[in-house]
Parts: sequence; C-alpha cells; structure tokens
Amino acid sequence: MIKKSIFLAGFHLIGNNYKQAIENSGVKKIVHLSSVGAHSASGYGSLSAHYDVENILQQIPNDVSIKFMRPTGFYNNLFRSMQSIKEKGAIISNHGGNKKEPWVSPFDIADAIAEEMELPFEGRTVRYIASDEVSPNELVKILGEAIGSPDFKWIEISDEEMLNGILDMGVNTKIAEGMVKMQASQRSGLLFEDFYRNKPIMGKIKFTDFAKDFALAVYLQL
Repeated sequence: MIKKSIFLAGFHLIGNNYKQAIENSGVKKIVHLSSVGAHSASGYGSLSAHYDVENILQQIPNDVSIKFMRPTGFYNNLFRSMQSIKEKGAIISNHGGNKKEPWVSPFDIADAIAEEMELPFEGRTVRYIASDEVSPNELVKILGEAIGSPDFKWIEISDEEMLNGILDMGVNTKIAEGMVKMQASQRSGLLFEDFYRNKPIMGKIKFTDFAKDFALAVYLQL
C-alpha cells in the first residue's frame, strides 16, 4: 500500500471529520465545495485530494443529500505569479499556449452555492462552476493591457524546471510534485475532460473584470 503524503493525509483526515460531523449532527442537506479534477483518483496531482474527500462523503447514508460543487481554477491563483511578474514581466508555468481553459471568480462560486441552497436537494449531484474561458496567451494579453505592459508574456517551461523552481522556494517535495502534475494535466487537457462533458452556464465575472483587480494589485506591489 502506498503511503499517503502529509498533504493528502491531511485532506483525508478532514474528509472523515466532515463525515463524522454530518452523521452525528443529523443534517440531511449538504453543500460541499470540492474542485475540478475530483471525478478521478489519479492523473491530476494534488487535486486527487478532492476525489478522496468526495469519496468519503459518498459513504454517508443515502438519506443525506449532497451537492458537490466543483469550481475550476480561481482567477486569484494568478496572484501567486506576482514575483515573476515583477522580476521578469511574465507568468511562468509548465503549460501554456492558445488552448482555452475555464477559470472562475470566487464571487461566481458564492452565487452558485447560494443558488443551490435554495434549490431542491435530492440524492447526490455535481455542479461545475466557471466564469470564463481564456487561453494562457489570451490571458497575458488581457493582463498586459490592464497593467500597461504590452510585452507581458507567458513563459512555458518543462515539468522538471517547474518542479525545481517550486522546490527552490522551499515547498515540500510531495506538494511540489502534486502541483506540477496538476498543471501538466492542464497542458494535456485531461483536467477539464469531465468539466466539458458537464459544462455549466458561465458566471457573471469575466476575465476582463478580474484584470482590473489584478492591475491594482500589481501597482500596489511595484
């Protein structure tokens, strides 16, 4: 049996705590914030933790209705690239190109959850949440215009380079490997296969809206 990393073991513990709390409380209607990639046990790096938690919650007796909410990548995740933006005028990742991929605003996640709270609960359901579809190259063009930097670019590097860069920042090896695998699944398109089989109506907050907030954050950092 493969030993779980501390990261995955932590999620497993939290999932079991959720399960126990729900069963002890007598609550019959649950909304669980999960993630894209939770539909499969492997192939998505760190996101496999969400599959594990969903699977644990599926073990709760069937008289409890559960709505699994699976958002795509948060717009806000781009803030973690602030250092490379300041130093190199670029977002650096092990995926890139012109293929569109779904992104989501936390505000649209909140709206979707509020909506589901008012709708009937019956059995186990899954709802994906996304706000817009933007390719990496489109993304940096929009952000470059927002921050007044026409040379702003997306630099695609290898998995090995990505891993070494994350490790150099002091990140735990297992977590770093999980992040690289997750973004590699974005590159292949594997991560979003189930999303596109169950594509939702897009939310209200478009990437151009987020770009204004991103530009403000960049100015405050400079």
